[in-house]
Amino acid sequence: MTDLDILAIEHACVRLQTQYCVCADRCDIEGFVSLFTEDASIKVPEHPAFVGRAAIRASMQALAATGVTMRHIMTNSLVDIRDNNNATGLCYLIAYGSTAPADASGWRPMETPSTVGHYEDEFRRTPDGWRFASRVLTRVLRKMDDPVLAAARSG
Repeated sequence: MTDLDILAIEHACVRLQTQYCVCADRCDIEGFVSLFTEDASIKVPEHPAFVGRAAIRASMQALAATGVTMRHIMTNSLVDIRDNNNATGLCYLIAYGSTAPADASGWRPMETPSTVGHYEDEFRRTPDGWRFASRVLTRVLRKMDDPVLAAARSG
């Protein structure tokens, strides 16, 4: 594997992490689902793992139905390449979320971050490019009165 191959894989995987944040923030359900392999899984602390694209789609549809506005801030991406078709990664996350109604300008009240943590990722090369095979969220700090958490618990 050449240095250029390594850079290309790292770039593709970091881009995937960024696309995840953008699609989640825009409630772009089909864009979000397309970032995963058919047999992928996402694990977040409030739920059992969402396994497969159908479960991932259903989880995003349920989240979008809460009316939440989110902004994921991702940083400190690190990608380790196993071979030409597999890599692992880690990135830090700060997530803001609000279910408060927007005012006339479309703004919602600013709240403290709801989550600070990190994702541990497994990436796989597919015929459609690099995709998540697995994503596990570890929360280090959590806003306990977060309305998104309340909606997840009641849903």
